Amino acid sequence: MGLDDRDYSREKNPAQGGFNAQVNRSRGGASRSGFFGALGGGRRTWSACVILIVVCCAVFVVDQLLPKTLVQSGAWEPMPGREQDFADLRANSVPVTLVSTEPLPNGVSTVFLLPGQNTPPGMVDPLAKAEFLRVSPLRAYLQFTTAQAVWAFSPTGVVQGFEFWRFIGYGFLHVSLIHLALNMLGLWFFGPIVENRFGRTRFIALFIVSTIAGACLFLVLNGLGIAWMSWQGSASSVPGLLSNDPYTPLIGASGGVYGIILAAAWLRPNEEILLLFVVPMRLKLLAVFLIGVSVYTLLQQGNNAGGEAAHLGGALAGWWAAQHPQVLDGFFDFFGRHAKPTAGAAVRTASSVEGEVDRILDKIRDKGLGSLTERERDTLRNATDDHRKRDGRRN
Repeated sequence: MGLDDRDYSREKNPAQGGFNAQVNRSRGGASRSGFFGALGGGRRTWSACVILIVVCCAVFVVDQLLPKTLVQSGAWEPMPGREQDFADLRANSVPVTLVSTEPLPNGVSTVFLLPGQNTPPGMVDPLAKAEFLRVSPLRAYLQFTTAQAVWAFSPTGVVQGFEFWRFIGYGFLHVSLIHLALNMLGLWFFGPIVENRFGRTRFIALFIVSTIAGACLFLVLNGLGIAWMSWQGSASSVPGLLSNDPYTPLIGASGGVYGIILAAAWLRPNEEILLLFVVPMRLKLLAVFLIGVSVYTLLQQGNNAGGEAAHLGGALAGWWAAQHPQVLDGFFDFFGRHAKPTAGAAVRTASSVEGEVDRILDKIRDKGLGSLTERERDTLRNATDDHRKRDGRRN
């Protein structure tokens, strides 16, 4: 399989291929590698990109329709003068009563903690208070917080956390229609570039790995920020650390989307796009711009510093995975999918090899033969040998 077999080697006009053609083929459905991939016999199936968009939109609709419940969104704060009594709760396992106020227009309620079981409000001074947010049970179950996903103590000393599904689940939640639309546009425009090269399974694995990486970086920076604040006090903070409490939620697909964008930038660095549909920019410059915004916001401790931490974690994972796509092949095997090889599996394996060869040939086109690693040279050499054998030729 040589260079002349690739689509880009036959494109005489740059405007006819690349990103713009990718989008046009995706929307027009004329190409097998578009958003809706055509299968043999004329059957058509949804691409992984479309599947992710549909799932995120469906989760958003269900999240909006479900009745609301209270979920903790802030750490417990002892009331003035009751610090020792609050600390004694853990040692003595004293039963407590929770009393909530009417929610504010933004859905936030203050919950007071009273000593004793079924204590009537107003009869006993509260020991502590915390902010709770009215959200759907779906969001309460999927959102990522350090306390829920990893580890925390309840006021009575009960160990909570270890809800590891949140490392993935938060990536399918969105707080508003605009939030959803921006992330889905990112998948719509950049997803086909990656999926056409990697295939459906690798594409979904890349999205999930980037989502997990976003939560992991958020977790690390949040844990370090909390530890620093406990050691030095609130008067001192370190730029780049997330000093907010462990119940601050992380929500949105942007960690996974940033991974897809950075992977697309690695695969087609010189593709020109229109930033905000106006400003022409190459994909590699867009990648640098997005990373710069995330780092700057983190260092300045801006309003969305936690979200930018997830963006940065997802982007770095996508950038790395695009250079080592073979590591994505075993992602679902890690979760227990160990099927015996079949004819269909052989076809998928051949498709993965072809996608890797495409990536290597693109790299030669952009950076020259000298940029290849030894593994990439071996992959290209083996693919060429296999192609010659199928044609009846020998070395």
